[in-house]
Amino acid sequence: MNLSRDGWLEAVGLRDAEIPRLLILEGTWWERERYPMRLAYLEEVRELAFPGMYWGRYRGEPVVFCCAYGAPRAVEPVHVFGSLHTPAVVQIGSCGGLQPGVVTGDIVLPERAAIGEGASQYYGGSELSRATPELVAFAHEAFGQRGFTAHRGLHLTTSALFVQPPERVAAWRESGYLAVDMETSAVFSAAAHFGMQAASFVFVWDELLKGRTFLDRYTPEETALQERANREIFEVALSCLERT
Repeated sequence: MNLSRDGWLEAVGLRDAEIPRLLILEGTWWERERYPMRLAYLEEVRELAFPGMYWGRYRGEPVVFCCAYGAPRAVEPVHVFGSLHTPAVVQIGSCGGLQPGVVTGDIVLPERAAIGEGASQYYGGSELSRATPELVAFAHEAFGQRGFTAHRGLHLTTSALFVQPPERVAAWRESGYLAVDMETSAVFSAAAHFGMQAASFVFVWDELLKGRTFLDRYTPEETALQERANREIFEVALSCLERT
């Protein structure tokens, strides 16, 4: 869609002064739980003309939050708000750990994301997409101050959640990927196309090297780690307003 800036404003139902300074996306199945949880941090919340995209203010600054599961959906809000010159986007969500030391409740901060999805190519992405180093460094310090183990490095994004046979997981580990998700590389590619700063804060849910999946039962201690990480990735994402 080749809309002008004014065209995008009209399409989503925003005024010029309401253009968000930060876009936060969350890759999740559990939208009914996540929207109330995340929007409770914002004031003056309203749904925009595009379904699932919510505008609000955090400490007076305009922010948009959207649940966006999978790469094709994730690039849509990046495209819209990149066209409106929103300066930064942060992808949040969960991931599967692919290295022995990357365990449930840890935070993964991709510096580079291997493109295993099909959306990046339309935004000029090829093989690898990249985060904004300053945002990664900021987040690494922020999560450390909150007591998390945060890993920086090479990440992988795919488009097939259920296609993770043991031999493929082993190959991913040997390639040095810290973790795998379904949105990050596409968000980075689309953000680069529009000149946006970009970062991804994903927490480890399952440890794929152990053959565990998100369907497994977790101990009460692991569940508490997952819940805490899930809460605080959004808080750190909001704090990126200080850096944009």
